[in-house]
Amino acid sequence: MKIRFNQEKDIELKDGTTLIELLKELGLYKDGVAVAIDESIVKKADFENYVLKDGMNVDIFNMVSGG
Repeated sequence: MKIRFNQEKDIELKDGTTLIELLKELGLYKDGVAVAIDESIVKKADFENYVLKDGMNVDIFNMVSGG
């Protein structure tokens, strides 16, 4: 299956990949990101059970501290 990542590139994933598995593959931690799928925010509590599907648009936003 293929998803669109951050509106820039397509990523090939195995069927049944969860959002938390994608984050781990990308080296990201759920506490440091916000995720929108098809323009809807996904709650952190749902990351582990949220199964990605072919053609989804996944936008991941990193939290940055500073000022």
